[in-house]
Amino acid sequence: MASCFDDYEIEDIEYSRIKGHPLIASVLKPKSLLDGSCTPGRLPVLVFWHGGGFVVGHRLHEAWWPDWLIEYATLQNAIIVAPDYRLMPEASGADILDDVEAFWTWLSACLSSHAETGLWKAQPDLQRILCVGQSSGGCMAVGSALLKPEVGIKAVVSLYAPLYPHVPDFTVPRPRRIMGTMPPSPGQAEARIRNYMKQKTGNVRTAGDAAGMWDLLLCLLQQGRLTYLWTARPDSRLDAVSLLLQAKTLPSLWVIHGEDDSVIPPRCSSLFLDQVKASLPCTPVLMSSLKGEHNFDVSLTLETDWLREGCQFLSKFW
Repeated sequence: MASCFDDYEIEDIEYSRIKGHPLIASVLKPKSLLDGSCTPGRLPVLVFWHGGGFVVGHRLHEAWWPDWLIEYATLQNAIIVAPDYRLMPEASGADILDDVEAFWTWLSACLSSHAETGLWKAQPDLQRILCVGQSSGGCMAVGSALLKPEVGIKAVVSLYAPLYPHVPDFTVPRPRRIMGTMPPSPGQAEARIRNYMKQKTGNVRTAGDAAGMWDLLLCLLQQGRLTYLWTARPDSRLDAVSLLLQAKTLPSLWVIHGEDDSVIPPRCSSLFLDQVKASLPCTPVLMSSLKGEHNFDVSLTLETDWLREGCQFLSKFW
């Protein structure tokens, strides 16, 4: 069966370890390096933070990787780096951000030397990093730029992320249809959440089956619990808006959000972007707000005008 990663050779590398559990980043190297069709040299780096409501998913869950993003990376002969991170509710938002910082420390200090010892035929150009995050991963992408400015990320892409989480539609419990599915009643949803919380152990979890855990995620979304879990361990890094107000610069930013998103309200993106424009008006920004549900872009290609134009925007900086 064809894979969206067919044009890449995948190498899994441990970037950190928590309680004996390895945190893995997959490095996707263009196969064109191996067949000689790509000239060896320094290749740009695309970092991708997967989505899943901070609860499900993993770094190489193909169904959620946008076709256009793989296409763009291939055109740029980019090395893709996709890290896993700890997931809620076993972990807190602060734990996840610890992993984000550990990842960037590893990438900055170790990726180039790993390329040399691994005979990659090319070096990652750490002066040309594009950071992309999908859904909850968008918080990690934007957080990366705010928490690690010394990395020098050139551009950030946020795909329908809860960047501004204090929107009532996201935080106030209410029965609602999510991606065509009606979650259990509020009482049943709370019982499902309590049951999972009682059974969870202190183990580290970095992957969650999207199908098997989807009902739990729906319950958490309907009951407005994600923000509560995100802030379970108090930490000043958790509020992206506060970090933004303290920031001196921000890389160019492309924000994409479907107007019909039933998972993350579109205002979570638009309100954050308003704050960027007010606080850091010199930041190049592009907002793509179009008709569509959550994950509406995954099957689109660069034949789509607005995506092609967005990638042209990125190419000015990356």
